[in-house]
Amino acid sequence: MYLHAASIGSAVPHENFDAEIQSVFDSAVNLRLANEDRLITLLISDHYELPQGIRLDKNPSLRSLTPNLRAAARGGVLRFDLSSLMVDLRGAPIWVCHVSEINIDIKSSAVIQSWSFVWKLLNQEQRIKRTEVVADDLFNSSAGSLLSRKLAGPVLQFIYSVEKLDVQGAIHAAEKMIGLGPGVTPSGDDLLIGFLAGLWSVAGENPVQVAFIHSLGNKLLHVSEKTNEISRTYLYHAAQGQFSSSLSTLAESIATGSHVEVAARSAMRVGHSSGMDSVTGMLIGMAIWNTKNTRQPLRIFIPSL
Repeated sequence: MYLHAASIGSAVPHENFDAEIQSVFDSAVNLRLANEDRLITLLISDHYELPQGIRLDKNPSLRSLTPNLRAAARGGVLRFDLSSLMVDLRGAPIWVCHVSEINIDIKSSAVIQSWSFVWKLLNQEQRIKRTEVVADDLFNSSAGSLLSRKLAGPVLQFIYSVEKLDVQGAIHAAEKMIGLGPGVTPSGDDLLIGFLAGLWSVAGENPVQVAFIHSLGNKLLHVSEKTNEISRTYLYHAAQGQFSSSLSTLAESIATGSHVEVAARSAMRVGHSSGMDSVTGMLIGMAIWNTKNTRQPLRIFIPSL
């Protein structure tokens, strides 16, 4: 079967590369790059991009591929051992995430309105779906599921450490979240990825905040050794300011006030609960550096805090 790449994420190697299949799902295949502790992903989607993704232009079954098979890209064509599947990478547009360039004005009344709408919708959908993490419950250590209660303390510690630009405090909190929860990407990891997306989206060209995020991201890479390869790959790119198109589109929508509900629902439906967990983290990350209330910046958004 001969397929074409509809788009290629900016983090996918531009030259020849060798890899092996790490995992196979209905809509994605993860490839472990040779001599590197990160993955690239063959992705079936008509709306979803990844910095490490090769998005296919058709929807074939990927179940013929199996873990540990070798793969190689040569001359712009990706081939797999023991499989007739080939993916033509030539001419595919490169997708680049621009979250770090959005520069959301979190003090803007229009942004606050968009943020508040998404926060309310998120909590509503989490409760309808009965996910283990509900955003509001993270601010009440005695409420919600056991997982929410375990995450509540570290989340608050992370918020206050970031507010104070305390990298070590934030990393100490992250160590309690990393790998916490079930699933391919645990909820604690998804929250951290979302936190970084939120921070990058509001930092803009503020040199102090940008330097803080770089330092936090670099140290987070060491902590990520405690979780699985797939999560580590997402955290690696998050540290560089690179996220899925669903998160970046939602951040842009909140910044501009356009198509907010469509973008929010699209981001939230990724995976069983990963999308909702990441959106939770992103919304919190966006609000941490709000300066209307320097002692408790999130209170303007979350009255119960």
